[in-house]
Amino acid sequence: MIGDGMGWEMARAAAIYKQIREGNTGTSLSDFYTEGKGEGLSFQDLTGYSLVTTYGTTIADSKGVFSTGNSALDNSESVTAGSPVREGFNFDPSFNPGTTASGGAKVSEGATGNLVGYDPVRGGFVPWESPYYGGSREGFDKEYIKASYPDSANTATTLYTGVKSYNNAIGVDIFEQPLETILTTAALNGKSTGLVSSVPLDHATPGAAAAAVNRRAKYDGEYPGLDNILQQELRIYQPTVLLGGGHPLSNTEDPLPDGVEPPREFVFVTQDTYDYLSANPTDNRYGYTFLERGPDAAKKLAETAAQIDPNAGERLVGLYGARGQNGNLPVSSADGDHSTTGLDMFSTFSSQGEDVDTERPLLPGETDASFIATEINENPTLEQLSTAALDVLGKDEDGFWLMVEGGDIDWSAHDDNIDNLIGTMLDFDKSVASVINWIESNGGWEKNLLVVTADHDHYLTLNGDFPELVQAKGAQALTDLDTPGETGHFWGSDSSVKYGWGSHSNRPVPVYYQGAGADVLTNFVGQGYESYGNEITGFPGHVDQSQIYQTMLAAVTGSTEKPLQSGTVYGDEGNDVIYTGTEDDIVYGNGGVNYMFVNNGNNQVYGGEGDDLAYAGIDDDVFYLNGGDNTGFAGAGNDTVFANEGDDQVYGGAGDDLIYANGGNNFILAGGGNDLLYANDGDDEIDGEAGDDVIYANGGNNIITAGLGNDIVYVGSGMNTFILDAGEGSATIYGFGSDDKVSLGSGLEETATLTVLVSGNDTLISAGEDLLATLKGVQVSSVTIA
Repeated sequence: MIGDGMGWEMARAAAIYKQIREGNTGTSLSDFYTEGKGEGLSFQDLTGYSLVTTYGTTIADSKGVFSTGNSALDNSESVTAGSPVREGFNFDPSFNPGTTASGGAKVSEGATGNLVGYDPVRGGFVPWESPYYGGSREGFDKEYIKASYPDSANTATTLYTGVKSYNNAIGVDIFEQPLETILTTAALNGKSTGLVSSVPLDHATPGAAAAAVNRRAKYDGEYPGLDNILQQELRIYQPTVLLGGGHPLSNTEDPLPDGVEPPREFVFVTQDTYDYLSANPTDNRYGYTFLERGPDAAKKLAETAAQIDPNAGERLVGLYGARGQNGNLPVSSADGDHSTTGLDMFSTFSSQGEDVDTERPLLPGETDASFIATEINENPTLEQLSTAALDVLGKDEDGFWLMVEGGDIDWSAHDDNIDNLIGTMLDFDKSVASVINWIESNGGWEKNLLVVTADHDHYLTLNGDFPELVQAKGAQALTDLDTPGETGHFWGSDSSVKYGWGSHSNRPVPVYYQGAGADVLTNFVGQGYESYGNEITGFPGHVDQSQIYQTMLAAVTGSTEKPLQSGTVYGDEGNDVIYTGTEDDIVYGNGGVNYMFVNNGNNQVYGGEGDDLAYAGIDDDVFYLNGGDNTGFAGAGNDTVFANEGDDQVYGGAGDDLIYANGGNNFILAGGGNDLLYANDGDDEIDGEAGDDVIYANGGNNIITAGLGNDIVYVGSGMNTFILDAGEGSATIYGFGSDDKVSLGSGLEETATLTVLVSGNDTLISAGEDLLATLKGVQVSSVTIA
């Protein structure tokens, strides 16, 4: 269970508030606790406790400036793993903390190293060290933990895979190669799996367990595209239970005029995905039973969960979110009265407390009270989502793996909102308590393992009088007041500035744990770990997030290690999931639906007759995808892809690729390089992207984007649409017919005027001085613009 952003100080703030509500009348921090595990919250009663390092990687860009947001690829292609490796890159395990929030260290100034690392001398051996509270110690630096802080994507990736990666990475390593997550491992071992979150179900923390994409903002995409989180969750990784926020109704922000229905804003789910699931809730292409926000949502969820049988392959997805909450479940506030539900969670810090959102997106005739009542009724709580997930997963005779995230803790901390922070912490605590109750009623601690931790910290400091002030004034007042002396707390390193920091920090976070296999994590305390083939030294009293993964791995498989396959690998006749290392591999998927992640190396991949998915890395790969509706991510390098019968998707990446997409309606994104593409008689969508490409589209009604470069396109009969881009190069098109159209692509405004001019036997299409296309052997005075 992950409290997103739940640092040691955040847990203490909530624990103090909960103890006060239960009758503790203490007025200073020392009346509660000032070090260690603490008490008051349900997870603080677990027997195991340690601190956890959370840092990720940092990689220099082409200008020699290190950034935590860079992968080892040069980002010339947007598709995951489609770009070549940065020139001269070799992983250096040295620590490189940088000087700015994103890194900032410079090669020109002697900076080296690709791990951010953590220095306890500068950042503190424990989060409660006295220099954070006005004391002093030689070598301590209050600014240190602000630099190169991690995000939820890379930390979740480490928690689920044991591999350090970059900010934005969703289930991929620094080379953007897919990693086997603990969710996948559990499923391969016959267990049901689940993801539950109070924020959108395709946000970073749930997403990294069940997707492999290079950027966390790739929430969803038009079907059948797969280079996004939600489509991979629903179609590839398929957790048994997927419950969370992100409903399109949850993103309205402003009060609505009379007669206007609340709009749906498709931020976290596309309209295509949402409309399809809403119209097909029990029989759909994803194989899920679909629920969404609506009247009596918690009751309907509980009734549906009771009917789902994971042993029969049944699955449940639920999409929720309160209006005005940016995809979140309703926020309950410290007092649990939901008084802040529907208000923007990013207005306090951003306005330094001067322009806080106080207006909900009310419907005509709706009051604040009725708005709150509606949102509570139409959305389950995190506790109710957790209980429903356990109801489903607990039926699996082979066991299960479940992640529950209190994601809005992080959003409250970004907003420097102590009222919402305590409220979301207490909501998370209730969820943990419900899990503990379930464990004690279903085999006890001898058969179950519970780990409660955070993905990263923020930078909250409680003053000594915080308990007295929060008792006297309440958490909402401490949010509204603007000076630390009045509020008993501040954010950042300056004790005189309340709103001094609205971001993450690199400070270690707590982990609480108990149950079968808990000793594995205990034995890791103080030990080092491995990163990209290098041994990294640990330090006393701490574990690393990669060791939490190893603990879960041992609980699922009986071992803390899971070597990758290599050489010639044969899948079974059934459905296979295959991960290989960096060698030159030959992989045979054989029958069934195969997911083949072959990593770097010059690989050969042979799919079967099912709907296969194949990922490769930066070298020269050959894919034979055969029958079925296949998806191939060939990565960088000069790749050859044979996608035979079926509706195939091929992502070529950088390099000079040769792509054959035979029968079916295919989607081909060729990537950079000079590519040669053959499609057959289906209705194909082809994007040549950069480079001088040759495209044979043949018959069918095709949509073809020639892209930058001097491209040559051949089409046959059918009704084709050519998307023309402005910029370097132009397209030469053979076979343009009377039923064909052109469309304005990148670099062209919607109002752009095209010039059509006959030149000899050809027709030239231009935008100003820019020649966009030459229609060979065609003489027309105008073209149809789609």
